[in-house]
Amino acid sequence: MEIVTGGPEHVDAAALIWAHAVAGRDGYGVPALAEARPGIENALAGERSLFLLAVRGGVPVGFVAGGSQETRTAYVNYVGVHPDAWGTGVGEALLRALPDALAECGYEKAELMVFIDNVRGVRLYERLGWIKVGDPVPHPRHGRVEQRYAFSPA
Repeated sequence: MEIVTGGPEHVDAAALIWAHAVAGRDGYGVPALAEARPGIENALAGERSLFLLAVRGGVPVGFVAGGSQETRTAYVNYVGVHPDAWGTGVGEALLRALPDALAECGYEKAELMVFIDNVRGVRLYERLGWIKVGDPVPHPRHGRVEQRYAFSPA
């Protein structure tokens, strides 16, 4: 598996990964590409955006996307792994590559939100040194409870 810097040509692949990952995680039908693409595009709209792609055998299987939250803090909007690649180390490889990507973009740390019932994600973040920040809060759109995590590369 290879971790590469994503570009505009990879947005559709990331959106499809996200659509399948969310459907697998939440147990509903796979959203159409047209539904998934705008969120990825918005996450990458800033001039200091982060976009890492995990590629296995020439096929994208996971990605990280985000951008500026504050001057020195990146907000990771997406950590997505296609369900066919769950449990194979893709998410961990992407998150281990994140510190270099943060440094290249001039960030000192990163933050993200994760649904507290996303046990797989919570375990991974905590194992890799992400720290809970504050109390869990309901998502403003649908009320599902999520927790903020922060990461500062050593």
